[in-house]
Amino acid sequence: MKLSACMIVKNEEKMLERTLPNLSRYVDEIILVDTGSSDNTAEVAKKFGAKVYHFAWIDDFSAARNESLKYAAGDWILWIDADEFMTEEDLKVLRSTLEVSNFSFHSFTLFESKLGTCEKKNGYQRVKVFRNHLGYRFIRPINEQLVDAQGKVLEGQLIPVCLYHWGQNLEEERMRKKREWYVEQYRRALADNPKDSYYHYLLANKLNELERFEEALNHYQWAVEFASERKIKKEALEKLADLYLRRKRLEEAAEAAQALLNLDSKNIPARNVFASIFLVTGKVDLAMALLVEALQIKVGEGVENLYQMRAMPNFLLGKAYELKGQLAEARACFGRAKEICPEMFGAK
Repeated sequence: MKLSACMIVKNEEKMLERTLPNLSRYVDEIILVDTGSSDNTAEVAKKFGAKVYHFAWIDDFSAARNESLKYAAGDWILWIDADEFMTEEDLKVLRSTLEVSNFSFHSFTLFESKLGTCEKKNGYQRVKVFRNHLGYRFIRPINEQLVDAQGKVLEGQLIPVCLYHWGQNLEEERMRKKREWYVEQYRRALADNPKDSYYHYLLANKLNELERFEEALNHYQWAVEFASERKIKKEALEKLADLYLRRKRLEEAAEAAQALLNLDSKNIPARNVFASIFLVTGKVDLAMALLVEALQIKVGEGVENLYQMRAMPNFLLGKAYELKGQLAEARACFGRAKEICPEMFGAK
């Protein structure tokens, strides 16, 4: 079995020094398509054995991705970015899984992590590896999606492999400009496809990060309204309920959480929202019952959001115990939450 890693890059010399050492040891080739670097990206990549190709940027991520696929000779293709890191352990699991796999593509769990860390806080699942020569390609000019020969978005069998995205680790002003750039790109895409739920969802996320909350709420609502895919609808409802809660719009938060439970009866983020509402409205026993139930719901090995699935229920249960004066139980819950997400619960 031969594995090709395909990436598109621009001005990533420093990041490649961090992410290519592991990758280069566990893949059979690295295909790197440079879309216009002015630094030493190509030289750094070649140092790690990458095959470097050049492609003029045409404002289309999928076009560049598909260009990289042309040069891949492996049986499997891992598509990955310069700022995405994989541990040696995960790369070993990846190779051993692909050696015996009967599937044509697989999903990983991706986590948004601080530079140089392998934090497992906010995550999501995405098909990141697929068999070569089966007609798979990328579509959408921004936030590209992998589809089959008939244009169907791939949703693959999850394997216990993690990938850590370090791309959010920019200084504040650069991060703000990056988010605003994405906002403009999503607005342009929606001008052509106003009922595209995926772009409404992505735009809402960036507006949320920019603290433009009312705009974000509108686009989450449109994402839910226009969604034909259950996955997009579920994720948009989770974000919508959470944002309503943070804006102290409790009735609307409850409505979104209920819609989420109607869609997914075992949804833990919806239970967190209801428990939070119960806590602030004095219904502590109801909150406790809901949180105990949430913690009893089995989550898979590839759970992508430990913050919502495990840390938050423990933290809220700790607050409930605290309100009832059961301080030893509260400390135990806070301790479990801190163990899962120390950066979020360092005060406890």
